[in-house]
Amino acid sequence: MSADVQERSVMVVGDRFEDFLTHPGTIAVSALLEFLRTGGGDGPPKITVGQGLTGEQLAELDKFADTGRCVLATQDRVPLPVERSVTHKVYEKNVLIGELERLGEGRYRTPLVLDERVEVLEDHLTGLHIPAVTLLEAARQTWTAVTERHLIGPEPRSRFVISHVNSTFLNFVFPIPAQLEYRLRSREQGPVGHVIAFTVEVQQSGRIAARFEAEIRVIPERFAEKQEAMAARQTLRDEIAPRPRATAMGR
Repeated sequence: MSADVQERSVMVVGDRFEDFLTHPGTIAVSALLEFLRTGGGDGPPKITVGQGLTGEQLAELDKFADTGRCVLATQDRVPLPVERSVTHKVYEKNVLIGELERLGEGRYRTPLVLDERVEVLEDHLTGLHIPAVTLLEAARQTWTAVTERHLIGPEPRSRFVISHVNSTFLNFVFPIPAQLEYRLRSREQGPVGHVIAFTVEVQQSGRIAARFEAEIRVIPERFAEKQEAMAARQTLRDEIAPRPRATAMGR
């Protein structure tokens, strides 16, 4: 194990990606961390951080990199998950993106930071690639974080209502480094709140793997709660209201 780790750069991925770990040049995160904790080998291994690591495992690798126990082969730093509140998630394991980087006017980029325990993956893993539903959730978290951090203020508290999402899947996404890039297309003041249109692309190995073109309405929370409650009441009334009996023609 130690010789394999030190002979070349290795891609570290989550333990549950068992099929992907059969490929040469990969190592499970549990094996790598054990190697680093025991201080085996003559020099620091070169690693590339892939997908599937938990927040705790990423933080531990970050410390090893800071102290020179391992060397990052292709990345400037170990990608860590962004603060969960800006993605509207309760549990850190369900955060799928890292810190946002501003690329220009209305353009932002964030690394995909996939925890293998995430709700949209823990009961859905087919083949070697990351499922489409997981990428859609990562895109949603990206546009939510951009909107929260850069497009609206903290007051009044707002709700995001999706008007539409058009999804295009071009390539498989594997559990290796990937990024999401956000591009703002338009922002208009609506009758209540803002209407924001944008594109989020998932990129890996220099290729666009998936593209999401979407529009959301940003509505003050007090109005959104009232609208949702009214819609719920009306839908319930429509469902339980007596329906007229069909009559036979000619009677």
